[in-house]
Amino acid sequence: WACPYHLLAEGAEAIHLWLHARGWVKDHPFHRGLRVVLWVVFMGLAFVTGYTVFEYINPVGIVSRALIYGPTVAVVWVIFLLGVEIFFSRRFWCRYVCPIGLTYGIAGAVAPVQVKYDLSKCLHEGECRKVCLVPHVLEITKMGYASDTEEFIGPDCTRCGLCVDVCPQDALSFTVRGLDKII
Repeated sequence: WACPYHLLAEGAEAIHLWLHARGWVKDHPFHRGLRVVLWVVFMGLAFVTGYTVFEYINPVGIVSRALIYGPTVAVVWVIFLLGVEIFFSRRFWCRYVCPIGLTYGIAGAVAPVQVKYDLSKCLHEGECRKVCLVPHVLEITKMGYASDTEEFIGPDCTRCGLCVDVCPQDALSFTVRGLDKII
C-alpha cells in the first residue's frame, strides 16, 4: 500500500491475467531464492561502494521521483519491467527481485499481527491463492501441505487481508501472536 510502483504492477498483473486466460502469454516462475541472492549482491555493493546501488534501478524510487520532479529516461526501465510483468512473469519485480520485500519479510517473521490458517476449516478451494499477491505464502492451504492444524502464514505475507476476505470457510484469520497467553 505504501509502494508507488504497486499500482502500476497491479495494472500489469491485470493485463497479464487477461492475456493468460486467453492463452496468449504464459507465466514463467523463477526460484524464490533469486531474491535472496540479489539482496546479498545489493547489500555487498552498498558496503563496498558506500552507495545504495539498488536505488538506481529501483522502480519504486524511479516512479516516486517521476511523480515529484517529472519523468526522466529512467522511466524507460519501469516500462521495461512492466513489459516483463505483462508478457513474461507475473509480479516479477515484487516476487523475485525486490530486496525491500525481503527486508520486510525478515521483519514479518517476528511481527505480532499474523494471518493464521486453520486446517480443520479449510476445504482447499484455492480462492485465497487466486487473490494473494504473494501466493507462495499460501502453499500450506493446498491439500496435504500443512504440518499442523493451525499455522501462521509465512513472513513474506504482506497482511493485506485479501485471502481472509475471500475464504468462504473462515480458515484464514488475523490474529495477534501471543495475545492468547496475555489474556
